[in-house]
Amino acid sequence: MSAKAISLYCCVPAAFLLFFAHLNNPTTSFLRALLDLATPLLPFNFLTVHYFSNYHRHRGSYDPLCDDFPPDFPPPNTAATSIFCVDPNGCCDFTTVQSAVDAVPRSSQKRNVVWINKGIYFEKVTVPATKPNITFQGQGFDLTAIMWNDTANSSHGTFYSASVSVFAAGFVAKNISFINVAPIPRPGDVGAQAVALRIGGDQAAFWGCGFFGAQDTLHDDRGRHYFKECFIQGSIDFIFGDARSLYEILCLQG
Repeated sequence: MSAKAISLYCCVPAAFLLFFAHLNNPTTSFLRALLDLATPLLPFNFLTVHYFSNYHRHRGSYDPLCDDFPPDFPPPNTAATSIFCVDPNGCCDFTTVQSAVDAVPRSSQKRNVVWINKGIYFEKVTVPATKPNITFQGQGFDLTAIMWNDTANSSHGTFYSASVSVFAAGFVAKNISFINVAPIPRPGDVGAQAVALRIGGDQAAFWGCGFFGAQDTLHDDRGRHYFKECFIQGSIDFIFGDARSLYEILCLQG
């Protein structure tokens, strides 16, 4: 049996399209138009999420150009830490999160920080067991998101439908959202489960993160995990799995 402890239950009203207020390029314009059409189907309630995100957000301008980066960023690598910078506009070495993860050395003992600039990254991401000690550092969970749309039907099983799957130990995520935008299932639908995050590595931690989906949102698969100041939205056992996890100061919305 899994062991889970949740210290606080609360809800924050919200609206998902806030993500797009600060984005302006052809890709995000297309996604804006697409989600404008899909918004009535989305289970997300995502407008006033600033309660958590403002505290953690990078203190920079919202101009999407490269000159809004922090001074002297990214910092040089050290003996203990390496930085992998991701930006959808090409202002960094990587434009996708998965390409940054792929660049992390196997079995690294360093803390490998994947710094993810604001934007929506429409991709399916996997952190394999051979890539421990990775951090995903977003810029606020209402500004930075990894999004995909698989279901149990399309991916041959609920476990494989996750937008982001993490199997490595020592994973950390801060100020970022994990989203599955598969449609809300209709009564009687089979195979519509759509996981936003599957976390199966040991000793993982999440601070100021969002998890959004229509069904089976957070697959807390196995290992020891810590969640603090996170927003989790879904329906029908939307936190499930066999992990031993502690949840503190959460907002849960069904």
